[in-house]
Amino acid sequence: MASKSAGKIMKHNHRKVAILKTGLSIGDADAVMIVPFNSTKPSGSTPFVLAKTWVRNYWMPLDQVSVVKAAEVVYPCTSPARLPAGLLKTVLKEVDKVSQ
Repeated sequence: MASKSAGKIMKHNHRKVAILKTGLSIGDADAVMIVPFNSTKPSGSTPFVLAKTWVRNYWMPLDQVSVVKAAEVVYPCTSPARLPAGLLKTVLKEVDKVSQ
C-alpha cells in the first residue's frame, strides 16, 4: 500500500484527490482528510482553491472536503505527485474558514 502523507495526490473512487490531513480515524480504521483535485472549474459560487501545477491548473472545491478510510485512497500513478507546501497551507486555511 502506498504511503499517505499530507499534500500527496492520490485517487479515491477513481477520482484524483489531494490528501489534506493524516492521522485521523473512523472507528478503529485509519483515516485521511481529502479534497477533490479537479481539472474543471467548479460552477456557481462554490468556494475553491486554484492549484497551478506544471501539468495544468486544478481546482479544489472546498465544499467537498471529506474524511475517508485511508485504505480507500490508492496511488494514482499520474502527475503531479504532490501539492507544494505553501499551497497545502493555503488550502487548510480556506477549509477552516469554510467550516466555521
